[in-house]
Amino acid sequence: MITDLAEVARQGTAKSAENLQFRRYLAAHHQPVEAFHVIAAKVQERIDCTQCANCCRYSVVSVRAAEVARIAAFLKMDEAAVVQHYTVPDAESPWARTLRSDRNGCVFLKDNRCTIYAARPEACRNFPHVAPGKHSLGGRLESHCRWVALCPIVFNALEEFKHLVGFRVRS
Repeated sequence: MITDLAEVARQGTAKSAENLQFRRYLAAHHQPVEAFHVIAAKVQERIDCTQCANCCRYSVVSVRAAEVARIAAFLKMDEAAVVQHYTVPDAESPWARTLRSDRNGCVFLKDNRCTIYAARPEACRNFPHVAPGKHSLGGRLESHCRWVALCPIVFNALEEFKHLVGFRVRS
């Protein structure tokens, strides 16, 4: 298993064409994605996410009103103040909000740890969306492939899944 972030990034980027080929292979061979979720859940148990935190650096996290309320209660702040200080309008949806981030990642990320962990939004709780039975948009293989070069869980699970289903790269 590869956990070095630089190596995950290098190999994940180098395998982008291969991963596209693999997605096409899966579509043609009707492989159930549930096996991937089982593999990924096992890989996730062996990875310490606080050594990485790339999800907190590169994700755009939408927050619903209930999540803002949970964050406000956790921070002992007014909901309007949480919206004002910690969110921005969602570029794709004028009525939605996302957590504020900068070049260092999420506003709540400090030393690779979430400062609102107990109150973090559902998207954060479920990342990398690999739990068996989770069928959100984030749980689709296409979504996972975007994270191959950033997330050691996704990278390692996808590589093991390729082996499980007998995928071979075509030249």
